[in-house]
Amino acid sequence: MPSGEHFECPANKSILNAAHAADILISYSCRSGQCGSCMGRVIAGEITYPKGLPDAINVADARAGQALFCSAYAKSDLVIEITKPDF
Repeated sequence: MPSGEHFECPANKSILNAAHAADILISYSCRSGQCGSCMGRVIAGEITYPKGLPDAINVADARAGQALFCSAYAKSDLVIEITKPDF
């Protein structure tokens, strides 16, 4: 991440779940790709959506680097930009 924070993201965990396991909070709500709360940007690297592109993101945004981290899985090392929750 541009902030310098980093975490491991196993192939069997979504980026959101891996970040939360590392105590890095990413905003979220539904955890199913329906709301868009966890949307962020992939600056470098590749992701995949095993269940297909989620409803809360369109093809143009995905091609522009936007991602829903609750549904996205890392295919390579990543640099991402996240939205942290407001407390």
